[in-house]
Amino acid sequence: MSLFTKEQFEFALSKEKYMPREEAIDFLKFMNIKHSVGHWSAGDFVDRFAPLGYNSDNPDFSGDFEHQCQRTKAAGIDYIEIHQILFEKTLNGDIDYEHIKRAKDDYLPELGMEITACNFNTWGNPMFKLGGPCNPDPDIRARALDELYKGLEISKELGIKVMSVWPGSDGADYHFQIDYRESLEWFAESLIAINKECIKNNIKLALESKPYEPRELFMIIPTAASAVLVAKKVNEACGGNNCGLTIDYGHQKMEATTASAACDLAYFSGVPVHKFDVNDARQGRNDQDLMFGTISTVESVEYLYTTFLRDYDGFYSQDQFSYRSDPTRAMERSMINFANLSLKAIKILHENDKLNNARAKGDAPSILDQISPFLVG
Repeated sequence: MSLFTKEQFEFALSKEKYMPREEAIDFLKFMNIKHSVGHWSAGDFVDRFAPLGYNSDNPDFSGDFEHQCQRTKAAGIDYIEIHQILFEKTLNGDIDYEHIKRAKDDYLPELGMEITACNFNTWGNPMFKLGGPCNPDPDIRARALDELYKGLEISKELGIKVMSVWPGSDGADYHFQIDYRESLEWFAESLIAINKECIKNNIKLALESKPYEPRELFMIIPTAASAVLVAKKVNEACGGNNCGLTIDYGHQKMEATTASAACDLAYFSGVPVHKFDVNDARQGRNDQDLMFGTISTVESVEYLYTTFLRDYDGFYSQDQFSYRSDPTRAMERSMINFANLSLKAIKILHENDKLNNARAKGDAPSILDQISPFLVG
């Protein structure tokens, strides 16, 4: 079954020019391509060069979640994803049920917005500096698992259907620092425990790989292939296929592969992709989290084409850090780029038989003859 109907293909093929903001928004809605934003993309941005934050001199800028939602809505996007710490009273503290109620009953419905995913922060607290689920201290490993359980409770309260684990501080900075197998076993133990509860509550669990950063040598699941392997182990222990992947476009650039390859590796292995994070970056560099479609345009189109070809129907969520730009304008720009590059990918998909015939010849010019009119036309 095709991801798009005949009517949707006809609508896309009727588009012959660049789509500005409102047309891009309407296009994504009609095509049912789900676009969201990680709440951090709508906030202030801090790095070691500007530890106070790049918007810290603006008295009108507020970094709380409600204002992040307002900026996301102003960018033309109705969906946002969170870290569990947004609904904790302190960093990795008790759940803030009053805030959950206010968000659910007040500003989210007022803005016409929904939360699509819950990510976990078990790395921002100094307690987790040597790891969360992989910490050498069993008490801290237990605290990290408790954060996953709190995220599950928050997700249940807010009707969130995807929980995603990015193990930011789990890994190593130096050789001989960890026992690789032991760390993977600890990691899998936590995932199996939380996945069993996710299954009971009809919530999907996703694993997000990254080669390094903040860990300097490697992170516990440094590649998409390693995430696939761990997800399969978790699913074998739990039964079913609930544990899948979050694939981050820029992390694949860091890995020196592509998001297209990661997507098809997951599908080939029988592991579902539950979420895609979209951004851009230069090959083999740090996690730049640039606005989507600003560096690797052809690669971005191929990536979208691949996800459409595999009938992916989940969210594509902006994971970007536009440090020196207005976050609302940056989110809007990414969304417009995403829509226009999606259009190119859909037009290529519509002529997929011709593309496959060109591939059968095995030479690059034949492929370029087929796709270039959509890429540079």
